[in-house]
Amino acid sequence: MKNFLARQKQDGFFSIRFKSAAGTLTAAQLLALHELAERFGAGVVNLTSRQEISVPFVRREDFDALEKFCAAHELKISPLGTIFKQVTACQGTQTCPSGVIDSPKVARELERRHGGRELPNKITCAVTGCPNNCMKVDANDIGVKGVVAPKFFQENCIYCGACARVCRVGALEVDREKNFWTIDRDKCIACGRCVKACKKSALSGVVGFKIFFAGKDLLPTIHDEEKLYEIVDAALKYFSEHAKPRERLSKMFERLGTDEFKKFLSVV
Repeated sequence: MKNFLARQKQDGFFSIRFKSAAGTLTAAQLLALHELAERFGAGVVNLTSRQEISVPFVRREDFDALEKFCAAHELKISPLGTIFKQVTACQGTQTCPSGVIDSPKVARELERRHGGRELPNKITCAVTGCPNNCMKVDANDIGVKGVVAPKFFQENCIYCGACARVCRVGALEVDREKNFWTIDRDKCIACGRCVKACKKSALSGVVGFKIFFAGKDLLPTIHDEEKLYEIVDAALKYFSEHAKPRERLSKMFERLGTDEFKKFLSVV
């Protein structure tokens, strides 16, 4: 049975965390949390680093009534322990001008597949919509970053240099007099700013996903969303089968290396 009560230092009191859908709660849910905090807590809530809302100063004997309240108001309680934690996400293409993937959609699907799954130790997961990396995916056990590689169509280019001017890392070089355009792929961070700046259809974006495992970039860019989910499924299977109890993903890599892990994922 999963544990939902986080013990506080104050005797007899616990905190309970509530899930959000990739950082989103409806206004109705927020009103319900307000009522819940007043009825079962101390009238305050805390925001966690995993985009959950925590209600402190709950008593154990009130938990059954609190559960019934949650069921009536579509509030999901976050379990504790060595599990797949709530997936965090930025808003990606839903609202952010820099977004290149629908981060909440990806996060919700990962949450649907694995949320609360029992594992040798906890797994944190984050999805960020572009290389700005607002969600710090490389600081999570599993991180997904949206990227967009520019593809050049010479016949449409007027060599105006708009793409080079918006490039923050100096990966593009354009010479209008010589009709010259080139990109340094080693410098390019695949943010897609150049694609958005081009008004002549000389650049198009090839959208993909980079996956990080314990901060390590181990795989080529993935261009199929379903493939992304299959790789995460396989990574968690490997972790379940090879990690020692209470061993984090990074510690497993230190002990076993990453070669066999990469081989395991390559056949997905």
